[in-house]
Amino acid sequence: MHFILNNNVSFNVAERTVSDGKTQHVLSNPACRLLLVLLENNNRLMTREELLQKVWGDFGLTPSSNSLNNNISILRKIFTEFGIHDVLKTVPKQGFELALENLQVNEKSRDYLVMQAISKPEKEPSVHKTRLIKWTGVLFIIIGLAIALYLNFFDKREDVTLLKQVQQCKIFYHSKVNAKRVEHYFSEGNGMKLLTKCSTPAYIFYDDSKVHEKTELLEIFVAKCTVDSEGEFSECKNFVSTKVG
Repeated sequence: MHFILNNNVSFNVAERTVSDGKTQHVLSNPACRLLLVLLENNNRLMTREELLQKVWGDFGLTPSSNSLNNNISILRKIFTEFGIHDVLKTVPKQGFELALENLQVNEKSRDYLVMQAISKPEKEPSVHKTRLIKWTGVLFIIIGLAIALYLNFFDKREDVTLLKQVQQCKIFYHSKVNAKRVEHYFSEGNGMKLLTKCSTPAYIFYDDSKVHEKTELLEIFVAKCTVDSEGEFSECKNFVSTKVG
């Protein structure tokens, strides 16, 4: 998914980048999701509760007003740097409203990272297992997204790297991610558990980013997609966790 703001600023959701062709900013996952939600609701008041839920709660993370305020501040600074002033407004005691006069959307560029930004991943299996029940309601949505994931992920091979194959599981990671972190994730804990269930064909995708540029806390996304006899995705499960990098 690709947005053009005020004719000259590009927001690429898949790459989490905001650029004017000369300067580029890479957003953290929370900032990327926040900007995506605001753009999809341009000229509409978004309450704090809505933003906290859509950006953090839906991803199994603990929402906080401080995190929301910090990421709003980051987006405002980026807008200002690109000459976009006073478009992200605070509505006292209610929330925020993005008011762009010129906004263009191109939805052709969908890949794995876009799915991360707009889908609802499950929490890691070891935390609050009872919460997994609520995700059964979106099972069919996940299956539908899996098809798009397959078609688009492999159209952009330059963005991903094959780490290794464990039994019938192939592990890929975003090329911008440190390979040592990927190796470490799958050498212990929930990452290792995923690899114990590789008796059937599956693709596993890994990505991470800092929760905030001033901290070492990483937000980790992992998607495991099973493959049927015809090589098509039959089901994808997404997992999100945080870890000190």
